[in-house]
Amino acid sequence: MEKNNAEVIEHDLERAIFMSIYGSRKQRLLRLLGIAMIAAKHGLRGLLYVWPLALLIIIELPGNWVWLKIILLVLAGAAWLRFVFGSVRDDNQRFLQNRILKLNKLHRIL
Repeated sequence: MEKNNAEVIEHDLERAIFMSIYGSRKQRLLRLLGIAMIAAKHGLRGLLYVWPLALLIIIELPGNWVWLKIILLVLAGAAWLRFVFGSVRDDNQRFLQNRILKLNKLHRIL
């Protein structure tokens, strides 16, 4: 574990200093940038998993199969959202939560 993790700080003074830095505007913006990077990474990766379902939506099926296309669209969207939200939550906990961030170290998220 890193030293700047809030969970390993034992002294009240160190914890108060950490929390003042952690709550600063710069740190909030860096966390927001990190979450946006994680969401973009997993959003694009999630598209790789659901593109077969998306292709089935484009294919012209004989007869009136509109309901099947709607079901496929809903399944593709649900699978994509499940993948993205779960991955963003996990990476947020692993890389951003309870850590002091530096702009030049955000590349480790990708």
